[in-house]
Amino acid sequence: MRRSGANEWIIVAYDLPNEPSKLRVRAWRNFKKLGALYPPVSLCILPNTQQVRKDIGRFRSDFRKHGTILVMDASALEVPDEDVLARMFQEDRRKQYEEIYEECQEFLDEITENIENKKVTYEETDELEQTLEALEKWYGNVQEKGYGRDEDASKVERVLSRCKKALASFAEKAQPVGINK
Repeated sequence: MRRSGANEWIIVAYDLPNEPSKLRVRAWRNFKKLGALYPPVSLCILPNTQQVRKDIGRFRSDFRKHGTILVMDASALEVPDEDVLARMFQEDRRKQYEEIYEECQEFLDEITENIENKKVTYEETDELEQTLEALEKWYGNVQEKGYGRDEDASKVERVLSRCKKALASFAEKAQPVGINK
């Protein structure tokens, strides 16, 4: 049975430095005076999309069997709060794009190393194709999450394009002489 207003909550996520500790204690006391509950749960923030809701629905019952899950709609109370959250998501995506970029650079280095060491074989080509497919899938997954900056995505798209060209050149070198003639 729900009471009036029982389905309306304010979630406050905050971060304060450990020192001086009085800042954290003051925040805790102020929120407790307001009736704050500090549940012993982990907190994550997800974009409110149909896909996210569907995915949560798939694993919700498993959480309930083994612990607790709280899934709530939330929105920022003020525009600056929304801006902070958007910047946090953008920074997270930037880091993910940077990680993909670095993996692509390693991929290109591996191709160069294989050529220098004359390890230009079908097996290496197959392994490199699988790696590139995984990098492209990873990029697609980050894209689907949203909140990425265009310049970060473009940087990864350019390096993925270089990876594709380098792999095509590598695969061509792996072809035995006289084949397809």
